[in-house]
Order: sequence, then structure tokens, then C-alpha cells
Amino acid sequence: MRQFALATAVIAAFALSGFASAPRIDYRLTPILEAGALTAVQIDLRFRGEADGETQLRLPQSWGGQEELWRSVEALTVVSGAELRDGDEPGERTLSHRPNARIHVRYRVIQDFEGAPNAREGNAYRAVVQPSYFHLIGNAALVTPMGADNTTRVRVTARLPRGWAFASDLEHPDLVLGDVSSSVIVGGDFRLVRAGDGGIRLAIRGHWSFNDEDLAHRVAGIVAGHRRFWDDPDEPYLVTLLPLESPAEGWLSIGGTGLGDAFAFFATANAESPAVTRLLAHEALHTWIPGRIGGFSQQSEAAEYWLSEGFTDYYTSRLLVRDGLWAPSDFAADLNTMLSAYAQSPARTATNARIVADFWRDRDVQQLPYQRGRLLAILWDARLRAAGRSLDEVMLGMRQRVRDGDERVAVALFAEVASSLGLSVAADLAAHVEQGAAIMLPADAFAPCGVLETQSLAPFHRGFDIEATTANNNVIAGVIRAGPAYAAGMRDGMTLVRRDAGEIGNSELQIAYVVRDGDVERTLRYMPRGPGSYVHQRLVLDGGLSGESLAACLRVLGGPSR
Repeated sequence: MRQFALATAVIAAFALSGFASAPRIDYRLTPILEAGALTAVQIDLRFRGEADGETQLRLPQSWGGQEELWRSVEALTVVSGAELRDGDEPGERTLSHRPNARIHVRYRVIQDFEGAPNAREGNAYRAVVQPSYFHLIGNAALVTPMGADNTTRVRVTARLPRGWAFASDLEHPDLVLGDVSSSVIVGGDFRLVRAGDGGIRLAIRGHWSFNDEDLAHRVAGIVAGHRRFWDDPDEPYLVTLLPLESPAEGWLSIGGTGLGDAFAFFATANAESPAVTRLLAHEALHTWIPGRIGGFSQQSEAAEYWLSEGFTDYYTSRLLVRDGLWAPSDFAADLNTMLSAYAQSPARTATNARIVADFWRDRDVQQLPYQRGRLLAILWDARLRAAGRSLDEVMLGMRQRVRDGDERVAVALFAEVASSLGLSVAADLAAHVEQGAAIMLPADAFAPCGVLETQSLAPFHRGFDIEATTANNNVIAGVIRAGPAYAAGMRDGMTLVRRDAGEIGNSELQIAYVVRDGDVERTLRYMPRGPGSYVHQRLVLDGGLSGESLAACLRVLGGPSR
């Protein structure tokens, strides 16, 4: 018989006497093993029913571009206190019971897709249940009583096999229902590592190009720098790192999602340190942007991603420079990659209404609020800097107003605080966000670091259809006969092995693809240029940055010291 050890994920400080002092909602997780392999995670849910004798249960729905998440919930039954019937929607159930009855519901979370998490499908936002571990995001795994208020107290515990690791950002007192959906819970053969003394933990699986201690050191430095900027104290923070299987040699995938006091990270094993650092910095900033500077309004979140994602991208690079983790050259390289993608984006002038409609359906549209918000932040900081102020004053002013109890959402707070510092943003928001007008930065936006050059370039094009090729197990498809790839010898039906040179999005660098033509491997080199031209901006740093000129540049890129 498999022995279990009780791992307590959350024990809040409740009084021991009297039923009314107990947590209102209680989750207990128990792995289900068959022949030593994990097959499901059983969740026992206990709560008090509604006063009218009927309670709706909400199963996982849609989140992060994933639909029908309720398919991971099976065998939902009532253990005691109610009778169960189907709800009006597939992701709902209805309970009938005595008024205010104590109810015990049990269900199993299973993995509703085949095999291990694979980079072809992207980030593993759906419930992952593998033979030796589980990885659950609250939105994809936890059933909730629909009538309960988000401030309802919650307790989460887990009963695990001996030797299993367990980690969750739900391991803290004063947990409430509003914390449950935006959470991550992992158990099994994870490695648990502490990062510094600031309450930061990592839960890591797999083997990477970096070691656990290096990653922990980087995470500790990034989060500590963020806390210094926002003047916030140390608090628990969890990073989970889950490997994705690569569907083909050379396939690179890296992504994740910020969850308030946690970050769920997903990548193929070939992910390199610089990309990991940037993603960690971006997602860690979501602890503050937008939640701690006002949060979202009740309308579609995508309408406000220009601030939540665009400003997060802006402050990712700003704080990496400020904390000495990036040099100006790193900042410029990262910015220029974004500027190139923005300039060539077919969605560049999409309206905000289209972003709301197509954010999860069109990758170019999905990237636009990141690009647009970052460019607006650069533009507005340059204007404020010319007046002796800084965008930092706006952000920190928003943070203080939230601390003082201001309940307005982030977009409203931003406009008001910016106006109080002499910056009017209404016209820019109407033109560039709502109507989609393209943004061009002034040449001196980063003076004295360097100049933003504007030039006309040929658009980047591989000369073949990369999406069709990927979907066809890397058998090349859609080669353009009039293009440079065809002229170099590429043909439909060859197998794409890897890319040995070039930079995706850069038509000014020669690209080199290794292809298999029958039994022979060949390297094809060509300029990846498509027809037409586009206007492109690029930050070119001054060559002689040193001493005071370097210090002045760092104050522009990283923001003024406080």
C-alpha cells in the first residue's frame, strides 16, 4: 500500500472553537496512483451552500486562449449535503440542498490531451497530469461555488505520496477565493529551490542549459530590484519551471504566465539564459502591473493590454538596466527586435476593437498591444523627461494612490496622474490605441544614448510557408518560385532540419537553412527578402559611451535614481 504524508498547503489562523470560525471553502488534493504512476488528482471541495437551497458550481471554462477547460474535470459527485444535477452550460453544475448546508463535493482532475506537454501546442495552461508529477493552474483545475464572494476565506491542503515535492502560491494565510483562480499548484518530481532571503521559491523539472542555482540567483535579483522600485516589502513568490517536449530538432519555445504572486514558466530545454531572464523579468512585473496600480476594468481585458502588457514590457527593459542586469547594448538589441517586428506587422494599424476581437486568434494582433504600449511609454517618458519629470513618477503615483485606497482602474488612474504632471495622453490614446494610427518615435527619444534612425527596408520573408511547413512535420511547403529561397535551391518536399544563420525578422542578414533533400543534407544561404518595402526605426547607440556620457545614458534607459 502506498504511504502518504500530509503536506499542508495553507493553514490560516482561524480560531479553534465554533463552526462559524472554520474556513468557508476547503480544497484537499490527493494524487491517484495506479501501479505507482499518477493518473489523476482527486480534489475534495467542502463549503457552505446558499441560503435559498440551491448553489451553482462553476467548472473551469476558458482562459489564456484555451477553451472547454471543464473537460479536465471528471467524476464530479456529491459526497454529502446535496443532490447534483447538470447546469444550463457544459461547465456548470447545480446543487440542491437544505439552506446553508455544509456540502462535500469530490471530483478528479485529469489531463485531457495525449502525451507530455509539447511546444507545438504552446504553454501548458491546461491541467497537466503525468505519471510522476502534476501541474495545475487554478483557472484550469479548480471548481468554485458561483455564489461565493471573492473575499470568502479558503484553505487548500494536499495529501501526497512520501518523497513527492509540493509547491503552490496558495501556501499562505489569509487566502481568499479571489486568489484561487490565479494560482499554480505543482507536485511530484520537482526540485524545490529557495532564491535568496526574500521569500522566493522555485519548483523546477527537467534539465536546462543553466543550473538551478544560477536561475535562483537571477530570479532573486530581478524580484528584489522590482520590490526596490515599487518600495514594496518581501513576500512569498513562486516560480514553476516546466519543460516542453520539442516536436523537432532545433525547435525553441519559451513562454509563461504571471499569476500575481507566482509565475508559471514553460520552455523547451534549449531555452537560453538571456531569453529566460527577460521573460522572468516581464512576468514578475505583473505582480504590480496592472493589479497593484489599479487593475483592469469590467470590460474586456484585451482592451487595456496596451497598458498591462505594453507598460510591463517597457519596465522590463528599464528595470533590467536599472539593476545592472542589462547593458545599453542589451537594451538596444531588445528594443530593435521589437521595432522590427512592429514595423513589419500586418496588424500594425489594427484598432483596439480588433485587438479585443482577435487577440487569441491572430498572433500579429496578439503582439500589437505589447508593442503599442511600449512605444507609447517611450514617447511619454521622453516628453516628461524634457520637462524634468519621468514616467516613473506616474507609475509610483498610481501605486501610492492604490495604497491609499483609490479604487479606480489602472487606465483611469494613469490618465489622471499623468495629467497632474503635465502630460496629456487623451489624444495619443484616441489616435494610436483606439484608431490604430502607427507610432513613430522622435529621433532623440533616447538622447544622449544614441539616435533612432529611420530607414526603408525590404520586408523579411523566409521564402516559404513556415506555418504550413511546421504543421507538415517540417516538410517544406509553400516555396515562392519568384523568391530568393527558390533561387538558392529550396523546393517543396525537402525536409527542414535547422537554421544555422540569420535572424528571424531581419531581412538585412543572410539566412542559412540546413535541409534534407532525399538522403543528402544541404545548406541553403540567401537574403530573406520579400517584395515591397516598409519604414523601420532602429536605435543606434553612440560608440563612445563611457564615464559621464554612459552614466547619463543609463539614467535615460533605466530611469532616474530616487
